[in-house]
Formats: sequence, C-alpha cells, structure tokens
Amino acid sequence: MPAVVGGMTHESGATVSNLWTDRPSDGEEVREVQVSVPRTRDAEFTAFVRDSGAYLHRTAYLLCGDPHRAEELVQSTFERVYRTWAKVRPGTQRAYARRILVNLRIDGWRHGHRESFPGDDKIPVATTSDHAGQVVLRDELVRGLAQLPISQRRVVVLRHLLDLPEAEVARELGLAIGTVKAANSRGLARLRDLLRAGAEAIEPVAFDEQVVLDRSRAALRRRRVGQALGAACVVLLLALGVVTRGPVPLPVVGPVVLPGGQLIAPLFDGGRTEGVGPDPISAGNTPIPCPAEVPAATPTREAEPGEDLGPLFDPVVANLPDARPLTCYDVDIEAVARGSLDEDEDLPYLGGLSDTGDIWDGVVRTGPDSIVEEAALRMGGYRGDEPAESIPTDEIDGVPMWPLDPAARGSRVLWLETPGGAATPLSRLRTVEVGGEAETLITLEESVWDLAVTDENALWTAGVTDEDKSLFTTTLDEPGTPTELADNVQALAADGDEVVVAASGPGSSLATTSILGFRGSTLLFELEVEHGPSAEVTEVAISDNVVAWTVAPTIAESGASNLYVVDRVEGRESIVHLADDVDVEGGVQDLRAAGGLLLWNRIDDVGSNPTFLSYLYRATPSASGSDGPDLIQLPGEAVTANLAGDRIAWLESQDRREWLVEGTVTPTLDRD
Repeated sequence: MPAVVGGMTHESGATVSNLWTDRPSDGEEVREVQVSVPRTRDAEFTAFVRDSGAYLHRTAYLLCGDPHRAEELVQSTFERVYRTWAKVRPGTQRAYARRILVNLRIDGWRHGHRESFPGDDKIPVATTSDHAGQVVLRDELVRGLAQLPISQRRVVVLRHLLDLPEAEVARELGLAIGTVKAANSRGLARLRDLLRAGAEAIEPVAFDEQVVLDRSRAALRRRRVGQALGAACVVLLLALGVVTRGPVPLPVVGPVVLPGGQLIAPLFDGGRTEGVGPDPISAGNTPIPCPAEVPAATPTREAEPGEDLGPLFDPVVANLPDARPLTCYDVDIEAVARGSLDEDEDLPYLGGLSDTGDIWDGVVRTGPDSIVEEAALRMGGYRGDEPAESIPTDEIDGVPMWPLDPAARGSRVLWLETPGGAATPLSRLRTVEVGGEAETLITLEESVWDLAVTDENALWTAGVTDEDKSLFTTTLDEPGTPTELADNVQALAADGDEVVVAASGPGSSLATTSILGFRGSTLLFELEVEHGPSAEVTEVAISDNVVAWTVAPTIAESGASNLYVVDRVEGRESIVHLADDVDVEGGVQDLRAAGGLLLWNRIDDVGSNPTFLSYLYRATPSASGSDGPDLIQLPGEAVTANLAGDRIAWLESQDRREWLVEGTVTPTLDRD
C-alpha cells in the first residue's frame, strides 16, 4: 500500500513508523513506497474456497442431483486440492479442482448405477419472488439429466452446463474426443425438449473458508502420518531382508524371503546386477518389461461349488487381480505417436482400428463462434503426415453432419453421421473402401446406437432409446431395404462374416438373455444366459475361435461381474472373474475378439481417482502356448486399447500428453 516515509501502512492496516533514520526535512518531496507482502498458502487457499465454492457446488449438484452429497463432494475436493496446492499453477486452480471433483463423482458412480434425482420439492427455492416458471424448467432439466445414461450425463454437464470445450471434456474424463462427441450428440438428442434458455441457476451454497481449511489440514496430517508409517515399515522390511538374506521362519506362515534379501542375493550369487533380462521396450509413456525368460501363464483355478457358471459346464476361472504385466514377448511394437491437447494435436479414437492396421477417426474442428470449419472422416494423418484418406461430410438442411463411431473391416469402413449439436434423431450411415468413393447406405429418422461391419454386410442397432434397440442389416455392395434380425438388443459385435448379439428375453423373476450368432441373415447358433433381474449382458464378441460375453450388475453391490468365453474350436470354456459388487461402469467396455485373443477396457480405482485400464486375454491354448488361458494387463495408469486381427493399438495419457502405440500381438508364446 502507498504510504509516506516514516508512516507506511501494511495491507492489514498496521502502521510501520520510523523505517529510515534520515527522515525528510520540511519542504522535501515525500517519497511513496509500495510494500508487497505475499499471501501465505493458507490465505490463498481460503480465497480460492471463497471464490470457487459456489461454482464447484453447482457442478457437483448437476452431476449427482443431491445438495447434501454435492457438499460432501466439494469438501472432499477441497481436501485434495489443499494437499497439492503448492503444485497447482496460478490461474488453473478452478479447472484443477473441477477435474478432481469429476473424478470423485465417477468413483461414486461405481457404487450406484442409477440414482434418484430430486424433484422440485427438494430444490431450494427462494421465497422472495414468484418465479414458478423457472422452477418448473429447472425441475424438468434435473429430471431429464437423471434419465440419461451416466456416460452421456457427465459429458452434457461438462460440455454445456459448464461450457467446457470438447478437448477439455475428453481430458477430464479420460475419454477419446470421438467418444465425447458421440455421447454429447446422443445426450442432446435425449434432452432436446428440456434444454431451453432461462433455466435458473442452482442456489449457491456458502462455504466457511476457515472450516474448510481446518478440515483440509486435518486430512493432510492424517495422510502424512499414514505415509510415514508405511515408509517406516518398508525400510524395516528391507533392512531385515538384507541382514537375513535367507528365508525367515515366521509363526503359522512358515519360511518367508523378505524383499531386501531378494534385492541383495544377486550381488553374492554372481547373478545379473544391471537388470533382469533384456532392456525394456520404450512404448509410449510406460516401458514394457523384457524378463530373461518367457513369463509364466496367469494362474487359473477350477470353478468353486455354487459359483455362477452361466450356461458353461466345466470352465476354468481366472481372477482379474492375477493378471500379469504385458511383456516384449507378447507384442512387437512398430510405431509410437505423440499428441498434446494443449497444441490441439489429438490422437485418433481407436474404435476405427482395422485388421490391416489402419486407424479411422472422425474429426470435427470449430473456429470462432463455434462455426464448424472441418468435419471429415480420416484415416491416418496423426503422425504429422497427410492423412491417407479424408472424406468430408456435407450438410442437411443447413446443419453440418458430424462423423462418429467408425467400424472398420479390412480396407472398408462404416461410420455414422448425425447433425452436430442439433436436437434431431436424424442419422446417416456411410461407407467407403480405401481408394474408392464414399457411399450413403441409408438415411434414418431415428437414433443409431451401435455399428458393426462384416465382409459383406453393414449392421446397426436403432431405436428411440438405448434400452429399446433393434438390429438391422443391409449389404455393402448393393444396399436395399434393411432386414431386421432381432429386437431388444443389448450388445452387438462382428468379425469376418459372422455377427453376434445379446437380446434380452421377456421379463421374469429370473431374467434371460439370448446370445445369437448370424451369418448374413441366417441364424447360426443361440445360447440362453440366465441371470438375476438386477444384471444384464453388457458386451459380446466373436471370432473364428471364440464367442464371449459379459454379465454385470445394473444395481450397485448386487452381484459379480464376469466375462464368459467359449472356445469354438476345442470346446473349452473359461471365465474371467472381474470384480464383486460393481456396477456396469466398472466392468468391461469395448470387448474385442480376434482369433483366440480378447481385449477390453475398464474403469478401475486407485485411491480416490478412477483409472482406465486395458486387458489382453489369450483365451485358447493355441494362442497362449500353454494348457490354459493367460490374462495380461497393458502398461500405463490411463490407457485404452483396441484389437483387430493381430493388430493392437493403445492410447496412454498423462496430464495433457498422449501416446499412441501400434504393433502386432505375438501369436504364440514358446513356453517349456
């Protein structure tokens, strides 16, 4: 604050006198000085709580629909922000806190698949004025959000109610930008009668900055105490292990080799001291280990009495926590590309991976005032070179069409186009073969939900909602009137000339789902899967070697999530036990099959933040080189992957950086 010499005033109001001994004499110009006292960490944090509390509470309320739970989410968010406050860059604190809040909410969705949103009677309404119309509109909006699938709800809230760009939404949710575009388009279509101007903002909640600060300090102290105790235990075990190099007899447990003994033993035994086996492969952000010998297969077990086997008879069971890490014996890395969200270098969505190694992706770029400057389907072009193929979209009635959900087979790709941001169920299916001209297969005035392509046919599911879908097909070379193959379809997949779908049966006390296999429009096989009414088949996959499907609970803590696999060649069966008491959001996503291999993505927990993981499953003996199946986890803490033929690709991300890894899967492992 400006002050005369000898009487400076601190920003707190205190006066500092006689700072200098050479005080100016009468008539001399009085000098002004500026005293800048930086805020302390706690002062900056409390100011942030005061400025951002209402904003974060509004975001939490729109995501969960409960004001009390929203306050708990915001308090937890503040505690985590305070823990890393010194590392947060100035000007990014609100975005950093918002990302933590969204991650906490995703974690909460694992424990409640479908929640009840409050109605107008539960929303706080000020009594000082009559704004009944706005209250009704707000209630309509909240109820509409409650009816959306979770994946669409969180995209719509972040994209439109918080006005974040698509790239920022993709980064905060850990999704590909193509997935965000698809969820956004479908979510807006579901909310077309609700999203109107004039919706009243959520009533702000005032947070006591001092209370928030005290709770955050206490949470940080508890965390540091726990870390200190854990570090002390590790040091103690290492020290004991070094001193006692051999096995240590423990009561009940028996002889145990402590970690320090394993570390120091090679120094005395003449073993390798510079590492184990060959050097790791640098793939993306996370190296792939190269052990000295081919890794042993994942342990399996016989099914236990009373265990849910579905329609299988004598399967072996593998547990997800037993998955071994991916090694250089499993994959041959061919290329790694890097992207950056800050520099608008988004890497492609991997749903368009073909068995020839091509990656197709829909690209939508907007300029000032959200004007679409480019909307096209591309193949390649993400390594800094020109795309091998680029098929622009056109407009329908002045509305630009956006390319979504490419499905590739060989040199052919099928994709969906919908009006970007428009509240209409209009959909158009297009296809192209590399080097050829793009063709429109069919234009529909209803929502299309799933796409698949075989050697000769295009397949899709369509319906008013994703709970009421029917399966249709038409030929690629001579498209005509679509043929309906099944109704009440829950999942769809294709490979070669075959298609598999999951179709729900009539409601009963014991729900059933049929797994149907088609070649063209001919039914090849039908499996009946019985499960409880609080579970459903969520994913299916098919190849020449296997048929697979997943069953997961639709209500939190209502059962286990399992992957069931049938070996079509040898007749062997296996089950991957994914988790107990989880909902669909924590189960298998994007299940793919190729030969005797299966690959899927899932959301898992690490602390309070969700982690995106990917798994490769060698489901048949011919593919694993051993007598049983083999379960493998791909590297990275935020990774999504895809599989087509022997081609594999995965996308790792950290902060705002991305790495795309491409390669081939080794067909067999030569184990002794």
